[in-house]
Amino acid sequence: MTRKIAGEASLEELAELDELLLQYPELQYTYTIVADIRAMKETGGFSPAEEQQLLKDGLANMERLMAVAEERPVKRLFPWRISAGIAACIAVLVAVYGVWKMPRHGSYGNEIVTKNGSKTAVVLPDGTNVVLNACSRLKYDVNKFLNGNREVVLTGEAYFDVKHDPQHPFIIQTAHANIKVLGTVFNVKAYAEDATVETTLLSGKVEVSFHEGAAGKVNKVVVLEPEQKLIIDKQHMNAAAQSSRNDTIHTFAITPLKVNNQGDSSKQQETAWMNDRFEFDNITLEQLSHDLERWYNVTIRFKNDKYKYEVFTGAFRKQRIEQVLQALQLMSADMHYEVNSKENVIYIW
Repeated sequence: MTRKIAGEASLEELAELDELLLQYPELQYTYTIVADIRAMKETGGFSPAEEQQLLKDGLANMERLMAVAEERPVKRLFPWRISAGIAACIAVLVAVYGVWKMPRHGSYGNEIVTKNGSKTAVVLPDGTNVVLNACSRLKYDVNKFLNGNREVVLTGEAYFDVKHDPQHPFIIQTAHANIKVLGTVFNVKAYAEDATVETTLLSGKVEVSFHEGAAGKVNKVVVLEPEQKLIIDKQHMNAAAQSSRNDTIHTFAITPLKVNNQGDSSKQQETAWMNDRFEFDNITLEQLSHDLERWYNVTIRFKNDKYKYEVFTGAFRKQRIEQVLQALQLMSADMHYEVNSKENVIYIW
């Protein structure tokens, strides 16, 4: 309940909560109380004494409700349901109190993390829809969002459908670039282990800023149009930052989205992961291995480095990792692999 009110609940969690409220209508009253408490917190907040009194009153009300439940001969709850109801009420009170007392580390008090082999969807407090790919992390502060400061920090890959608000730009910070939008749909891929940072614009307009040139002194600003993709080379960026030369070393490229045989743009490839499709085009096996590790929750180790630089193109949908490896082996004449299921490691030589 508190996650929904704070704007932190995923789509799956929201659906689960709606289902529970339909199944147990008595919890709707609890939800109303939590919502009212949150509203009071935002408008002025409680003093420590008021918080303690509220907690004491809540515990007293639970004792009263328990007594009433014992006296009712009709609609008597089974013991497990009484226990579950008490536990739920205590959990709600503790959760609400935890929201007030939650320590804030840095400027971002809210965080969403996805594990390898999974993805999750979330609606931010301003109505922006975000889908996080595997092994990704999104940080933001719900209170700042409610005050119009729409700023998030992304590590990994995410699809954004930003709520249009010309007065309050939406800012995405990554380790190597910042992205500024007013309202648009785009995909950002910024994994720490990848050699590039990619921003693909599907509709609207975005402004990407990053540093390049000697010692990273040049603040470069690139404006993307729909159906364009910006690729920032992190390796060249680092090399340029360490160079003592004054001339500018270009570390990025803007490319149009490719067109397939049917005449459609290839934006399906850029966001294929949202539909459980794994697509790659003209990338080395080393680059591909990072995606495979995140996608299938495995570790890939090369016993022969020459295979790191072989280039592959392909597409898979819900195939097992063994099937993907077999297909890659067919495309590479003499590549071998071994799957160690016990350690969850794949060796390539």
